[in-house]
Amino acid sequence: MRRAETGAGETSVAATGVTGLRICVVGDDLVAGVGDPRSLGWVGRVAARTSREQGPVTAFPLGIPDESTAGLLSRWREESIRRFGDDPAAARLVLGIGQQDLLQGLSLPRSRLNLANVLDEAHARSLPAFVVGPPPLLDERLNADMALVQKVASLGHSARQAANLKVRQPLAQVVVRVRNAEERESLTRLQDLALDELNVKSLAFADAAGDLVDVQVFPYPKQLGQKYGSGYPKIRQALSKLDQAELASRFQAGETVEVVADGETYAVTPEDVEVRSTPRAGYSVAEAGGYLVAVTTELDAALEQEGHARELVRRIQQLRKDANLEISDRIVTYVLDSDLVHEVLAHFGNYVREETLTVDLVQVHPDQGDAIPAHLPQAGFELGGKEIVIAVSKK
Repeated sequence: MRRAETGAGETSVAATGVTGLRICVVGDDLVAGVGDPRSLGWVGRVAARTSREQGPVTAFPLGIPDESTAGLLSRWREESIRRFGDDPAAARLVLGIGQQDLLQGLSLPRSRLNLANVLDEAHARSLPAFVVGPPPLLDERLNADMALVQKVASLGHSARQAANLKVRQPLAQVVVRVRNAEERESLTRLQDLALDELNVKSLAFADAAGDLVDVQVFPYPKQLGQKYGSGYPKIRQALSKLDQAELASRFQAGETVEVVADGETYAVTPEDVEVRSTPRAGYSVAEAGGYLVAVTTELDAALEQEGHARELVRRIQQLRKDANLEISDRIVTYVLDSDLVHEVLAHFGNYVREETLTVDLVQVHPDQGDAIPAHLPQAGFELGGKEIVIAVSKK
């Protein structure tokens, strides 16, 4: 493309085989030209290199710095459609997606849904759309931050599984012990992402393993007996008198510990001992490689209700899929009412509506003669020990 001057906020270019094309490019920093010394952004730079031998094209860079897909979803329609003119066949939409969803802690399912909603509506309007992802970027700090989040998330999921806590069940807190102050700052930068991944409400840090677990080091009699014979009882007694948390930390770091007993020195390797960790009451813990992650296991009424709401959303989404509904279809959702359903929807009804694109959420009361329309796709499942029945229809 080669650039030609037009009015403010527009770039007129040429495109092969098309006359009068109008392209709206909606996105974030790169579309807006942030960091570009010439303030062109990639839209202007592509336009500046396009041939003018064929008919004109007008490109509208509609970029807003630091915008996520949630912001893009809320504004693309109004800002684009009024610029397309009177010829729908000449309209094109380009979505410039950056890394703001990641930096702002939006979950991958939410990012996908936001983008799918834009694309589905564009398809319904017969508006050709093209998605441009962020360019490859070597950001060593971000890569290190993400690697730490992944490590913490993996350990957090292991801690959940150990306590039989499903990922859809929100928890009050995750407590993390990292190896140094730099890693604490790293995890703090992306804490929203970590909290979303683990479905917990808050993040805290522990300075030592002893804050979360009771630790004991047990020497193996077979290994140490073979190495030191009658010295084993002395080693066992000497180890028991040392600070167990500090001792465990050294062994877990791969150190060999020298133990002095009755004037003799014994070298004890990590392979000679077993480190046993018992979580403190109210926590489930997982640890590896010097990292320790604990999740709280106590659930109050609000957390339980939110967990039920998330499970209800999952079931509605699955029923939508089974009914072959489009991802952007607005629906009517029917739910057989009960005390449990009433409480969940009273507190999380708006969340259920938003996540499932439900326009009308109908609570059906069988004791009053109500019934779910028999022709609708339905699903039954257990929620909080109660049998639930749902149905959906396209609005």
